[in-house]
Amino acid sequence: MNATRWVTLTEFCKHLGRSGIARVDETEKGWFIAWIDSSPKALAKQEASMKKDRATMSDEQRERLLIAEQIERAAAETEESPQTTDAVGVAEGLKREEGAEKVVLSFSATKPVAAAPSNTAPSSAFKNPLKVATNPLKVNPLKRPNVFKTVASSSNSDPEKASDKKRPAPMSAAERLIVEEQERKRRRMDREAV
Repeated sequence: MNATRWVTLTEFCKHLGRSGIARVDETEKGWFIAWIDSSPKALAKQEASMKKDRATMSDEQRERLLIAEQIERAAAETEESPQTTDAVGVAEGLKREEGAEKVVLSFSATKPVAAAPSNTAPSSAFKNPLKVATNPLKVNPLKRPNVFKTVASSSNSDPEKASDKKRPAPMSAAERLIVEEQERKRRRMDREAV
C-alpha cells in the first residue's frame, strides 16, 4: 500500500465499495468483499433473469386476482340465490303429470320425429338420435366427396326421397358433414345387403 494513495487496506476496500466495483460488508468477523461482475454478458444474464422473475410474478398476481374475482362472484351469487332458488325449488320442484306429452329431443340433421302414441313402445317408435354411427375422429374432414357420384345417386333415386332430403334452412358445415356421413353409411349398408 506504500505506492498507492490509500494508507490501509480497509480504506482501499471502502473505496471499492463506494465506486461500485465490489460489494463490501463489515461484520464482527471482519470485512467481506464480493466482486460485482459488470461485463456485458453478466449484465444481459442478470437482466434476463429479472425479466423472467417479473413475468412469473405477474402471472402469479394475475392468477391471484382472477381467483379473488371468482370468489367474490361466487359469494355474491350464493347471497342472492338461497332466497330465490331454494324457495322456488321446494315449492315447485320437477313434477310431471302422468298423461303429459312425451318429450323428444333430436340433435341430428334429419327431420324431427313426431312423438309416438303412448300405447306403443318408445324404442320401436324412433331411433336414438344421439348414437353416432361412426367415430368422428377417424373421419377425414378434408376429404371431399365425389361430386359426380352424389349427383348420379340423387338423380337415380325416387323424387319423393329427393324432396325429403331437401331442407328449407341452409345447413352448417357440421350438419352437412353429418348428413354426408349418414349417406355414405347408408350406401355401404345397401352394398353389403345385396
